Amino acid sequence: MIRMRLWWFPIAILVLTSCDEPAPVSDGATTDAAAASVSAASTGTASGSGAPSSSASTAAPKAQRPLYYAGAIEPADIEGRTLRELSLLRNTIFARVGNKFRRPWLHDHFMAQPWYRPLDKMDESKISEIDRKNAHTIAEYDAALTREALETLRDAVLKRSKKGRATPEDAVELSLLSQRLGVYLTSGQTDHSPTPLEDQRLLDSLLSVEQLSKLSRRDLRILRNTIYARHGRRFDSKVVRGYFATAAWYKPNDNFHDGMLTAIDSKNVRIIRSVEDSLGGPEHENPNYGKDGWFVMA
Repeated sequence: MIRMRLWWFPIAILVLTSCDEPAPVSDGATTDAAAASVSAASTGTASGSGAPSSSASTAAPKAQRPLYYAGAIEPADIEGRTLRELSLLRNTIFARVGNKFRRPWLHDHFMAQPWYRPLDKMDESKISEIDRKNAHTIAEYDAALTREALETLRDAVLKRSKKGRATPEDAVELSLLSQRLGVYLTSGQTDHSPTPLEDQRLLDSLLSVEQLSKLSRRDLRILRNTIYARHGRRFDSKVVRGYFATAAWYKPNDNFHDGMLTAIDSKNVRIIRSVEDSLGGPEHENPNYGKDGWFVMA
């Protein structure tokens, strides 16, 4: 277990200048050096053509790249991003049409934006075709990051912490890295209670509804898949395979069958499904996003 001295604060909020539409927002959490290292270590690529908005020039320094692109996302727009930045980049698309966020750090970030108007149900009809493609591009790039690339991101956080330069954003990054690397990266002295996505060892015990209260429908479906993945289940979906491939505990097993689940596993699957049902049902594939649409969603 990796331990750090890092307080759990809400992420820093960037206030936009327009009350009508989200202006292109830049985020300085990734340095050029770290971005270059991650780009070299990752295998994901962005697809799409067309020019982004004028403020989203790929020639701009990586530290000044925005969190929303009106045009098609290019590889240079996402390469070297932190997991936190990728999550903000993808979720801004859904925030623009009123999606509500159960994850506290995402909720706090978007509630601080003057253009954000949360709705009981987001209006997907207002998502442009370019935005749909961009959401796919971001999700696929994120899922395709190699373990080496994720460890580079982790080491950058550890380096800043060692020098006493850790930022509030680093706490969020640790949470996301914990999920992907399969090792809970704890700050030690904090009142933060990890979710089962961050610390998969919590799945060894019966889950409570409270433990799932801060997970989105997408998170909940990933968590259900995690229960099966811990026993070696292989997945048809390329993005889901990529997501679990970097977890230290994931060992694909061609002989997997549902009978390998323990009694606690089966009960936890039912508990997760009950929470999903309370939110309107499991996040199914959306025909507008293709087979892996649920993975793209917020």
